[in-house]
Amino acid sequence: MLLYLIPFSLILAADLITKQLVMMKLEVGQTIPGINGLFEITYVQNQGAAFGILQGKKMMLVFVTLVVFALLIIYALRRDTDSKWLMWGLTLVCSGGMGNLIDRVALSYVRDFIDLSFVRFPVFNIADCAVTAGAIMMILYIMVEEHRRGEEDFFDGDPE
Repeated sequence: MLLYLIPFSLILAADLITKQLVMMKLEVGQTIPGINGLFEITYVQNQGAAFGILQGKKMMLVFVTLVVFALLIIYALRRDTDSKWLMWGLTLVCSGGMGNLIDRVALSYVRDFIDLSFVRFPVFNIADCAVTAGAIMMILYIMVEEHRRGEEDFFDGDPE
């Protein structure tokens, strides 16, 4: 498990450093070109959660993040921690969650800056990418593991 502290630290550092650089170079709402047709850099301060929901609910979001961290660690300790899929998923979710948690506690908002040019989508950051990728990996791990173990899916079972 300690091996995953290195990627955790690197992802967290990349997230916090890029957020700080954007904050130092841009005013809130300011946009600069990124890769033409792919993304721009737009500095946004998000006081809510994903997609701007729960605006101004800082304490609730901090509490929920801490509960999710605790549940993920408990889950990992009770499951097969030899699974690289599970451990990478946990590492990504926890490092991204920590990056946004640090912002939320220190600044009362999360610094977002990746603005996709080719689709209308909320502005996000590296932490959000890590959380999303990690959640997908964990979902795939759970689906494959449940199937491998032959456990009956709740929706496939006969009602009793």
